[in-house]
Amino acid sequence: MVAVNTEPRSGLYLPPVARYLMGVAAVLAPLLIAAGLALDLDITGTSNTAIAQRIATDLDGYPTQAWLGAVSALLWAPAVLTAGRVARRNSPRLGLAGTVLAFGTAIPSALDTEALAYVALKSGVPVPTAVTMMDTADDIPSGILGFVFFAGLLGLILLGAAIVRGHAAPPWAGVALVVAAVAIPVSWFSGSGVAALIAWLVLTAGFAGCALALITDREA
Repeated sequence: MVAVNTEPRSGLYLPPVARYLMGVAAVLAPLLIAAGLALDLDITGTSNTAIAQRIATDLDGYPTQAWLGAVSALLWAPAVLTAGRVARRNSPRLGLAGTVLAFGTAIPSALDTEALAYVALKSGVPVPTAVTMMDTADDIPSGILGFVFFAGLLGLILLGAAIVRGHAAPPWAGVALVVAAVAIPVSWFSGSGVAALIAWLVLTAGFAGCALALITDREA
């Protein structure tokens, strides 16, 4: 006779295939952003003028970064769900709050002014005019709502705290989420491409720890 597991499964149970797919998405989502940064570490200056000038110097290189960012965006929701699922296991309230806020990193609420600059410059628009277009775009609702991303970073901090508190994943995974959530904006506004790359790699490590916990936990 073949032994059959008749133990009731948790309502949160996920089949192994789903766990592996979510785990892969969790690792790739931040890793693709890191790959895009590695292709161009020159992020000096966060003003629209600096961004437009940077894109103008390498118009042919921007599409590759755009594709990496687009694929990453598709994977962010399952990545957040992966971390959230692990965090909520032993710290449900804190994990849930972190999951809800962390979706701010997955929702494209802000207008992509870099894409706007690329399209304008590729069409032959002068840099000053492209900058004016970017400045105007910052004033519309989709530009103003860019702060949602920072709410998402706060969510990652809460997820990291829930993981450390609940021991649902290796403690270093939770610490990595917290450190990366702080380091990402700091490194970006500092204008250091290397620092930004390291911050996203730390975030990748944090999500990798969550993915490992999700895949190896039978009740996940």
